[in-house]
Amino acid sequence: MFAIVITLLILEVHVPTLSDRSIQAVLAALVGLAPKLISFSVSFFTIAVIWVNHHRFFESITHSDWKLLWYNSFFLFWVTVVPFTTAFIGSYPTQPLVVALYSFTLSLVGLSSVWMGRYVFFRSDLFSPSISMVERRRSWTRYWLSVLLYVGAAALAFVAVYASLVILALVPFIYVVPSLLRRED
Repeated sequence: MFAIVITLLILEVHVPTLSDRSIQAVLAALVGLAPKLISFSVSFFTIAVIWVNHHRFFESITHSDWKLLWYNSFFLFWVTVVPFTTAFIGSYPTQPLVVALYSFTLSLVGLSSVWMGRYVFFRSDLFSPSISMVERRRSWTRYWLSVLLYVGAAALAFVAVYASLVILALVPFIYVVPSLLRRED
């Protein structure tokens, strides 16, 4: 599923039509593609981080039930919307409403993770008992942090669109950097 979503991201980056095949024309065409390439790259990294965390989340689940399947389906719905909002922001990268829509979509991905995590971590018996309550709360707090940052980026888009874009690019690092820095014994 995630591989399909990541593949869909690149489909909006089209090879430019060159009227002249000089180096300058090729470079100008690539510069024109820059917003699409940047939005693709940020979304690719974001979806990759979501994929890795989703995989880790499900590794710690001992079994499933119908509620988890529906929570996960809701989560996957929002993940599949990301290629559309990526294409939109790639075409209009400084349009505040478009940036807000992209941010809001990512906040809904995060919120669906919060709901799924709440159910699995605290309301069911699906999670491995070897995972401490401290670790569960830490993960759940990080889910909430991304939601708040994405909602903040959506609101900020209307007053400082470039600051919003920076937040969007940095949020995935909340998940990557601590994992890279954690010592595995």
